[in-house]
Amino acid sequence: MGFFLILILIGVVVFAFYYYRRTGDFLPGRGRDEDDAVRVAKRRYANGEISREEFERIRRDLEEDRRV
Repeated sequence: MGFFLILILIGVVVFAFYYYRRTGDFLPGRGRDEDDAVRVAKRRYANGEISREEFERIRRDLEEDRRV
């Protein structure tokens, strides 16, 4: 029974490690929101929802906000 609990604990730790590594939630303040905004803008540009000029303006605005 004790061995089974250790295996479960190891599984939980491994899952948490991969989850947080994939999502980046364990690194607060790394600009994840800005990265997500750029990803959204890239997707909208790729889908033809916005022009290249709009995409570049959004990207520049987000980079300026990051520097402040």
